[in-house]
Amino acid sequence: MQQKSKPFELPDVRMRARELAGGVYAVMAADVDETDHTATNAGFVVGDSGVLVVESLSNGRLASQVIGEVCKVTSSPIRFLVNTSFHGDHCFGNFTFPGQTVIIQHEATKRVIDDRFEEDRRFMIDLLGANVGIEEVVARSADLTISRSCSLDLGGKHVDIEHIGYCQTDGDLVIRAREDNIAFVGNMLQAPPPAIPWLLEGRAGESLATYRRLYETLDDDTVVVPGHGRTMHRADILHSIAYIEKLVALARSARDRGVPADRVGEELAMTDYSDYSMYEFIHLQVNVPAVMNAE
Repeated sequence: MQQKSKPFELPDVRMRARELAGGVYAVMAADVDETDHTATNAGFVVGDSGVLVVESLSNGRLASQVIGEVCKVTSSPIRFLVNTSFHGDHCFGNFTFPGQTVIIQHEATKRVIDDRFEEDRRFMIDLLGANVGIEEVVARSADLTISRSCSLDLGGKHVDIEHIGYCQTDGDLVIRAREDNIAFVGNMLQAPPPAIPWLLEGRAGESLATYRRLYETLDDDTVVVPGHGRTMHRADILHSIAYIEKLVALARSARDRGVPADRVGEELAMTDYSDYSMYEFIHLQVNVPAVMNAE
């Protein structure tokens, strides 16, 4: 897949923890307040009996930064590490975590890592660049898999992990700090508006259904940590829903009218979404072809 720009410059990324509630932290790139699409977010929840981390990021260097942010807050062991998907910027740092840390993934995520790791490594190198630490990554998949949901007691903090449907991958997970109403959703949501969904595998109809389900699952007070930007709220999901609804409708109309391939980009330009910094790459190069080629 060709692209016009990288989503972020991996060597420049510096991660910092932000406390969202007592014992619940988002670990975000230092420039998260300055742009609409940053390096991948992580997070962690601290309970009386240990720590659960969400995401290990793109390479060993960034994973070590996440571990370092945990160590600034607590000396408790990292008992669990949850990956929201198989994408390398969410799980390639798994090998850096202690051997006793239990890795949790959806069963579909584990299957992809076990069977297609080198394919995803090549994709991530193409996306983020060579010689930025991705070549040194060692595959480490789940010790514990889930198909629907599970709950973990960290001692005073309960974490609920749920699969509510396909959004960007078959193994997308929502991780919620129950007492604090904070949800980590990975790439189900890239970032607050003007960011739009990344339909990397197409399947726009399935993604739309899951966005609607996510909207119903959360409430207006939920703090949402997306995959690549500032924290969000439930109402922000409506932006993604409206985008996919419009994109699918325009694609259907273009197909029905037999619009020539060289005019599809113009017909589906949707310039009202062009304020997003990744618009040309994601909307025009990824999402438009995905919906136009859908069965």
